[in-house]
Amino acid sequence: MVASALALVGVFLALGQVLSPELFAAPAPAEPKPGDTREFTIATGVKMVFCWIPPGTAQLGSPKAEQDYLTHTFLEGKREEWLDHENETARGRFTSKGFWLGKYEVMQGEWIAVMKVDNPSYFDGTKNNKAKGMVTTRFPVENVSWGDCQDFLKALNERGGAAGVFGGVGRFVLPHEDEWEYAYRGGKGNGRAFYWGDTLNGTEANCNGNYPYGGAAKGSYLERTAEVGSYESKSPHPWGLCDVAGNLWEWCDNNFLKSSDNRVVRGGSWSYVTGDCRAAYRYGLTPDNRYDCYGFRVCFRLD
Repeated sequence: MVASALALVGVFLALGQVLSPELFAAPAPAEPKPGDTREFTIATGVKMVFCWIPPGTAQLGSPKAEQDYLTHTFLEGKREEWLDHENETARGRFTSKGFWLGKYEVMQGEWIAVMKVDNPSYFDGTKNNKAKGMVTTRFPVENVSWGDCQDFLKALNERGGAAGVFGGVGRFVLPHEDEWEYAYRGGKGNGRAFYWGDTLNGTEANCNGNYPYGGAAKGSYLERTAEVGSYESKSPHPWGLCDVAGNLWEWCDNNFLKSSDNRVVRGGSWSYVTGDCRAAYRYGLTPDNRYDCYGFRVCFRLD
């Protein structure tokens, strides 16, 4: 009996010298594809959906043709200084290693579940505005400052468990505006003003359609935010994101200028004109600013 056992041990030792240990290792997780989604539990019974933004390099900013159109159509032929902050030279090229970005702007229901406070939003269904009487759980949370966003992110990071969902260690953050613009463009380059093309009149995104862009006819103006994802079928994003144009300005992590404490917001909003919803448009606010057209989207940046 002892001799037989020793013989078996010898066989296994011999196999161990021949067979690579990698053959017995668990298979590595598949690399996510552009637009693949993951769900992360942010509170009991509440999950936030994230889309995979793939690695790549893209030119940021608006090209000369877009700037000329804005100057002659919206600015009555007078070039404004803010165009210099969004041109191709100023913005440069951005290379992404890949990251996860919230499919939607943070919703009112998500904010309440995580922060355990009253809803700060103006369009909460109770006030005397265009959303009165509506169920707004899936409307984006607004009237939040850059600092308020940091409190929300801190709570998410303290939950733990993100590495198991996203396939690597990282942190929940506000996106840098370069990441944000790269994601907005969806691999379509910067030769178009919006990821779907060069026209907007309130049909493709929630904005003030009374001032159309790109020769479109006047369109709709809701005069309020809309439930997240309401425009997904009208202007599907290549990587699955919703409302990166319009609905709410989205806080970004970085400063507007190196010499300024103002933080960047991107994407335009329900109350702003169509040209402000362009991928290239930049706007800066003091980080304590709160209003009914400012919200945010969560990024999970892998280490």
